[in-house]
Amino acid sequence: MANAVEKKTLTQDIYNNFYDIVSAIDGENSFFSNRIYPAMPDIDLSFKNSYPIIILQTPETDIKQFSMGLNSTDGTINFEVYTTSAKNRDQIVDKIRYEIETNKGVLSAKNIRRVEFGNVIPNQVARGKIKVHYAIVPIKFKVYTEKTFAY
Repeated sequence: MANAVEKKTLTQDIYNNFYDIVSAIDGENSFFSNRIYPAMPDIDLSFKNSYPIIILQTPETDIKQFSMGLNSTDGTINFEVYTTSAKNRDQIVDKIRYEIETNKGVLSAKNIRRVEFGNVIPNQVARGKIKVHYAIVPIKFKVYTEKTFAY
């Protein structure tokens, strides 16, 4: 499991913690660990065996003062799921949400707190002869870090 979130590696630590939870859904060398990418992979998407694809986007963060000694970071991280079957897409979305939900304690121990899910909006698009079913799973969270003081 990734390290606790620190101020100097905030974005990387948040990403790694969510990645570690989802990539371990089916154990080592799982389907999930081999299908999660930080961006759309450089593969030919014209074939059904190129799917499913799961993209874990870089987290969006907004740092604000929380108290005299702490900053509060409001953040969102999105999982994008692309498959050739609506049923498969929904199963993957459910597995991602379940793992994040049941690992909220682990995330809290790593300084990622108040984890909540946004609305998942499923959709589909034709890509050549393939119908691609996709959904974005938005996850909101907070991270508290020590405030930097300048005198």
